[in-house]
Amino acid sequence: MSTQIATPPQLINQFCCPKCFATSEDGFVFADLKCNRCATDFFVLGDIPCFFPAGIHQKTIWQHQTATLLGNAVQGLNNIRESLARYDLSDATRERLAEIYKANLINRDSIQSLLEKKSLIPEPNEQLSNMNPGDLGEYFDLIFRDWGWDSASSPSEENHTAFLRIKSLLGKLTEKPKKILVLGAGAGRLSWDLHHYLNPEFTLAVDSNPLLLAAADELIRQQNPLQFSEFKLFPQAAFPTTKTQAITPPENAASNAGNWFLLGANVWNLPLLKNSFDLILTPWFIDVNGGDVRDLIGIIHNLLAPKGSWLNTGPLLFTRHLPLQLKYSHTEIREFIGLTNMEILEESIDQAQYLISPMEARFREEQVWSFIATNTDSSKSAPPTPGILAPWLTMHHLPIPHMHFPVTQPHPLIEAIIAMIDGEKSINSISAILIPQLPPGTAVTDVVVSILGQLVLDQQNHAHT
Repeated sequence: MSTQIATPPQLINQFCCPKCFATSEDGFVFADLKCNRCATDFFVLGDIPCFFPAGIHQKTIWQHQTATLLGNAVQGLNNIRESLARYDLSDATRERLAEIYKANLINRDSIQSLLEKKSLIPEPNEQLSNMNPGDLGEYFDLIFRDWGWDSASSPSEENHTAFLRIKSLLGKLTEKPKKILVLGAGAGRLSWDLHHYLNPEFTLAVDSNPLLLAAADELIRQQNPLQFSEFKLFPQAAFPTTKTQAITPPENAASNAGNWFLLGANVWNLPLLKNSFDLILTPWFIDVNGGDVRDLIGIIHNLLAPKGSWLNTGPLLFTRHLPLQLKYSHTEIREFIGLTNMEILEESIDQAQYLISPMEARFREEQVWSFIATNTDSSKSAPPTPGILAPWLTMHHLPIPHMHFPVTQPHPLIEAIIAMIDGEKSINSISAILIPQLPPGTAVTDVVVSILGQLVLDQQNHAHT
């Protein structure tokens, strides 16, 4: 099976298998959506290549999520129909419910049609029903924010100011980026504005939500309009109950959409080789990435070209389930960036309105932290940082330098870890090697950090005696 998308060769050459990290020389075949080394088959969403470690099974998850989303919509429609059949409704209540029913019906049909157009057919899965694979509709409002609430007759201040923040930071670069990666691109608006402004060799916009990917593809690459209905669950005076919107493609899409690409992937298993991008953008992403920001910085650092730059914008509203120790402050994240030999060239902190619907009296205001950081000389070690035992011990993707560790209590695991230190391997790579060798459920990275941290302390204490 081959993709229909005309992906440029220089971009294809940067892909690898997200499961075993095989390159095109090792058995990964982009055009065939297959890795021959680990025998994993991948798939397309319409013509969007989708590379996840689960391979084609990720499509099964999406099909189940689609069935759940549409099933909930049908249940909601049934509930409204039952309410409309009551004898104790006033005309005003009946009219309000009828409007919401129509809006729900339009959205159900539009979403189903859009995803079926991309060959994503709703199919419930009994095994997945006992799990929580996530809600495809969680970020549905981003489609409205990016495209529906912004038109020539009624421009969106939110989109405009978001791009101005980006544009201001780009002014600090001495060279125009040619290869751009956007992580957590959502419905695609900011990645498209950036692409249209810079006109690079290519922009790769990545997301893991098929509904947002499909909407972005339909509007930008296919240049087809969409229709969705917006409605508010809480009545507000002088505002309509519902509004059906014809969402049109951006006027400039025909000019340079040919080198703006979408990719379905998970940030923690990106199918991309190191040093591939001049600029990486993370919009409203570092606090909702689902993991440790330090590891996200490691991924970004590895993907950037030697003089590449990372541009971030968004708040620090970490998800509720994230452990307290991982909800880092601006100060901590700045420190992590410095440990990777990246330098923040410029930053700003602004109060910005978020998801401001024309149908909404209420609004949300967030503190938005924007910065641009550039790779410096990677051959030099980061300067010592007070309170940090070693940069590589805090930033788990950094190589562990050759060093002698005095071992006072020999243990096979300790000896195995020390034997793997070769000046190139990191805590992450050592942990990946050890995972199959340790009992299932072991927090391997935590174990490696604990052992190496104690060895560093013993080494420092030994040096002072």
